[in-house]
Amino acid sequence: MRHPQTNEYIPAAWENVNCPVCNSNAHTVYERFGHKLQYTYVKCQSCGLIYSSPRPRYDQDYIDSCYATYQFFEEASVADLGKIHTSSVHMFEKEVQQLIKFDKQRTNVLDIGSGMGTFLYAAKPFYKKLTGLDVSEKMAGFVRREIGVEVLLQQFQDHQSAEPYSLIHMSHVIEHIPNPNDWLKHAKNLLLPNGILVINVPNKLALSNLVQHYLYKLGLKKQFSSSWNDPTRTPDHLYEPTIPSFRRLIAQNGFKVLACYTYSRKDPVSDANLFTRLFHRYLRLGSNITFITTPVKAG
Repeated sequence: MRHPQTNEYIPAAWENVNCPVCNSNAHTVYERFGHKLQYTYVKCQSCGLIYSSPRPRYDQDYIDSCYATYQFFEEASVADLGKIHTSSVHMFEKEVQQLIKFDKQRTNVLDIGSGMGTFLYAAKPFYKKLTGLDVSEKMAGFVRREIGVEVLLQQFQDHQSAEPYSLIHMSHVIEHIPNPNDWLKHAKNLLLPNGILVINVPNKLALSNLVQHYLYKLGLKKQFSSSWNDPTRTPDHLYEPTIPSFRRLIAQNGFKVLACYTYSRKDPVSDANLFTRLFHRYLRLGSNITFITTPVKAG
């Protein structure tokens, strides 16, 4: 709930959780953050995932608190948009050009958390059928009207399709849901044999995050982001992905990794020059991670 005078989010209850990837309860405190340092990230001693525990109870009050600003943005701005931002289109066009090298079938694509539909717009020339999932009717209407692609108002775990997908794209959404294993199991059921699942997530062990974390540990910085001094902020990431923990998540759900690299929004495929290839494709120290995966064949 929100404090009536300060608008500060006050959880109705807290819950301790095991690691969302491997279910281990062995962890160490990684860092504390937030107004009054009331939130805690712990690091799983088994798989290395950094996750929130104890965390606000995952209920409708928490969900509404996390995404009220997002919903307001959608409702307030989408009606005024006459076209998709060209800078975003360029970014997704580069990503799609990379992904179609792996998706040889190119039949049916699903974009989870489709937002303004920029990825769908970039993918449309290459696919016979495209579908988006989102939570906003306004945003879905914008995509239907401006791009001509169907967007369903569904949660991914509730989505079913008579036609399997050759590509499922989930970009910066899985870290917001409590059971990532359930999502990967469901994705596997919806994919064609040799289909492609793309997972884009933030990289908690990016160089910039590591520098801030060690400054925090040395007492030179109070917390990893000064924006957390705002008492109205609610942590919407239930966990912070790392490459080792997500490799484990991917493998234990019957997928293999075809490509793994970090990226920036200026260069989503990390191939602009020698430095970016070294930094993102070999050292993997960028702020975001891409996993391009495919189901492991039975037998």
